[in-house]
Amino acid sequence: MLAEGLAREGAFVAIAARRTDKLERLASTYGDRMLPISADVSIDEDRSRIIEETVARFGRIDGLVNNAGIEHAGPALKESRETFERLLEVNLTAPVELAKKCVHHMKASGGGSIVNITSVAAVRTLGNYVPQAAYVASKGGLATVSRELAVQWGRYGIRVNALAPGFFKTEMTADLGQADGNPPQWLGDRLPIRRSGRASDILGTVQYLLSDASSYVTGQHIPVDGGYTLT
Repeated sequence: MLAEGLAREGAFVAIAARRTDKLERLASTYGDRMLPISADVSIDEDRSRIIEETVARFGRIDGLVNNAGIEHAGPALKESRETFERLLEVNLTAPVELAKKCVHHMKASGGGSIVNITSVAAVRTLGNYVPQAAYVASKGGLATVSRELAVQWGRYGIRVNALAPGFFKTEMTADLGQADGNPPQWLGDRLPIRRSGRASDILGTVQYLLSDASSYVTGQHIPVDGGYTLT
């Protein structure tokens, strides 16, 4: 989990989710370094509350990682408008609105870093194997708007980058992978690095993008995909 990895490295972390049982357990481990917040990022009042509670606890916001997301797979002709709009709300609108709410806090402290988690589906279609028009639209939109916001907010010392994970064993991909956690064969055969992604693979890249080590990096869309987008 990204939040746990960041807290373990010394960051003060606010983590928001609809289900907070796991968050509470993490908070009990990291104490004052971690703030669990029960929230639904698709609700604007909850988005505002996430920011307010974070500032009240820690006094500032230096980084934002937009990692909440939902998925739906199926042919576009069978995908309802309601499903399409729901994915856009959670995967695109929510990250943009959270970023906007963070900006004046980041400006006040001299800058910050925003990392938007997209997907390799935003770079290369999986439509022959996993048709998912709404998901692709939402993640592709997030990748594109990350570049736009990087240009608009660079003058404030705020960097905006996107990170495109490949196949990682998660709740979202549980039905797609093999029983041992490896990618499905059609995907694994196309990976130069022939394994699933590990939590440390994502964590290291997020840490880099949040830190001063990437102070001259903005507007980038970085695949962390075992080389999938090369094939």
